[in-house]
Amino acid sequence: MAKCLSGIRFWRQIKWLINIQTMKTTQHLTIEDRLNQIELVLNEIKILLLKRPTQKVASPEIIEEKLMNVKEVAKFINSEAAAVYSACANKQLKFIRIGKQYKFKREDVLSWLENKRKVEISEVDDYVNKYLANNVLRG
Repeated sequence: MAKCLSGIRFWRQIKWLINIQTMKTTQHLTIEDRLNQIELVLNEIKILLLKRPTQKVASPEIIEEKLMNVKEVAKFINSEAAAVYSACANKQLKFIRIGKQYKFKREDVLSWLENKRKVEISEVDDYVNKYLANNVLRG
């Protein structure tokens, strides 16, 4: 029984164990012997249950981190969904594609907003510097 079993195969194995043990001639056995047989079967079932692969459970951090869809991101940044799609197309915003849907981590959206703000500030500074270079201030 060294093989790990899962799903239907696992339950078929347990049913097989029970059938094999009960198929033995139980007519000539005493109650104590029958109870010992049942105890052996239960111990084998316990061993099978311990060998059975368990489902992987995501860590609490991953469970708590809810992914946002395009509409939620657009609402979060007070913008249109087209702006979110545009940022994805220009590879400015990290996303996870699940089927046809785009999903976003909150921290990725926040870092994109921070980078976008820095770019906008530098664009304003560049514009002001160009204006001052071309126009003499009267004072």
